[in-house]
Amino acid sequence: MPEHFDLEARDIIYKAADGLGVRTILSIEQLKIPQGSRVALQGSSGAGKTTLLKVLSGIIRADMGFVRWGSTILSDLSESRRDVWRGENCGFLFQDFGLFDGLTAVENVLLPETFTGSIKAAARQQARELLDRFGVHADASARHLSRGEMQRTALARLLMGSPKVIFADEPTASLDEKNARRVMQALVESSEELGATLFVIT
Repeated sequence: MPEHFDLEARDIIYKAADGLGVRTILSIEQLKIPQGSRVALQGSSGAGKTTLLKVLSGIIRADMGFVRWGSTILSDLSESRRDVWRGENCGFLFQDFGLFDGLTAVENVLLPETFTGSIKAAARQQARELLDRFGVHADASARHLSRGEMQRTALARLLMGSPKVIFADEPTASLDEKNARRVMQALVESSEELGATLFVIT
């Protein structure tokens, strides 16, 4: 991991139509987050939390201002280059687990690896170790997992890429209190081990 992967966002303005006109969703004069920080975003529905994550990750580009991660000014990159940057640096966890019912837990975790060609034995071992750590049976069909197990499987898949920054958009919204605590503990501990910056919408 590079020594310097701090976040700086400055003079951010993002506007969007809301049916009544154009509304300013984000207006941020300056935001600085050191690498390895853990940030929780709270606010009412429609406050712009998800939009902020999308701007910070380069999914969308603000109307004004810039976003810099380390030495990379993300807002200056083309859409395709931002896509590549996200693939190399970011992990995403949502309340929709994004698992394929017809695959086992370990096959779901290894799914991104299939796009790189053959899956190496080390990757298979890592996937199984992550699932074991999170209390998920590697060979269980995804359709038979509990909701908590599904989210922990999605987390294991995210961690396979050793992301430098993790964006979690209400990852426990559909879980009961016990499973929510377990997922959040795993998420925080994993980000600490990676030295990754963690953004959680809650």
